[in-house]
Amino acid sequence: MRVVLFGSGPQAYGHVDALLAVRKLASVTVVARDPGRAAALAGHVRGIGVPEVRTGTAEEVAEADLVVCCTTAREPLFDGRRVAPGAVVVAVGSHEPDARETDTALVRRSEVWVEARAAALREAGDLLIPEAEGAIGPGHLTGTLADLVRGPALPPPGPAPRLFKSVGMAWQDLAVAVAVHRAATG
Repeated sequence: MRVVLFGSGPQAYGHVDALLAVRKLASVTVVARDPGRAAALAGHVRGIGVPEVRTGTAEEVAEADLVVCCTTAREPLFDGRRVAPGAVVVAVGSHEPDARETDTALVRRSEVWVEARAAALREAGDLLIPEAEGAIGPGHLTGTLADLVRGPALPPPGPAPRLFKSVGMAWQDLAVAVAVHRAATG
């Protein structure tokens, strides 16, 4: 799996660790504003066993299987038209109505998944801005995280990218923390 990772803070490190727990990563390209922090994250990723790691540019989303956005960006990080059909974009950073990591072009052409519809339609600028522009309507959301967990398996990737937009549901973080604690303490 070829990953392009935007950001170089704690969320970026945590997402690399989470990805490695469930997938073999062929390559990771780190894109960040601060070259020193990007290089430090690339060194960390190299040190935990990813064979090909480097810093890069936003244009490299065109070659990615997975794009992970872990930033506090106010404006889109890349041109959504460049994302390949069938690629997955996970946007977990910016979560204010007037801030976004992804652009209207990506949102319009993607299957869009969210944690919870009400929270996403209240907080996710990635969705609210394209809706205000008239590019998408309220029915554009494909489903929720709960739908993914409970529902039938996703069909194979089609011609559209898949976008998961997170707004940081604290109750879900707490539920995961409780489950991890219980598992660790038996």
